[in-house]
Amino acid sequence: MRTQRSKLLDAVKRMPELRHSIPGKEFKIQNSEVIKWLIMQPEILNYIWNNIKNSEAIKYNAESGCWSGVDYDN
Repeated sequence: MRTQRSKLLDAVKRMPELRHSIPGKEFKIQNSEVIKWLIMQPEILNYIWNNIKNSEAIKYNAESGCWSGVDYDN
């Protein structure tokens, strides 16, 4: 039986050949071809959001309709 998590990660199985680091250049995560491709996949964004939402690191304010980090102090 497949779990919801594995279905959300099915997009990764379709990823073409991409570089995570560029030879001869200092590594910067924002330049990763892999990361750029991953964040264009709705399933991956849902996977990330679900994990963050379930981590208890953020909270929802029903009055404002906004989310914030639990340590955010305005």
